[in-house]
Amino acid sequence: MNKPKKRRLLVPREEIAWFPVIDTEACNGCGDCESFCRPGVFSPGEKVGPKRPKMTVSSPYNCVVLCERCAPKCTSGAITLPDSEDFERFVEYVEA
Repeated sequence: MNKPKKRRLLVPREEIAWFPVIDTEACNGCGDCESFCRPGVFSPGEKVGPKRPKMTVSSPYNCVVLCERCAPKCTSGAITLPDSEDFERFVEYVEA
């Protein structure tokens, strides 16, 4: 049985611009991204009017580099991530 590989960053996390972007026009404020994301990247924005607040990327550098799990969970399609191929150079894979 093969052990899963663990990612190790080759530069400090703050030097890697890997994090989600939320299209505020598309976001319906459901909060699924906040509930789903264990590192705590998302939080509700300012409440304006009677609708739910739009979600924000409040802690972008908490995002795990090359993690893409949040985008498919977004029912409104408001979350996008950078192209992962552009960020592979910042990561090496080591035995877990």
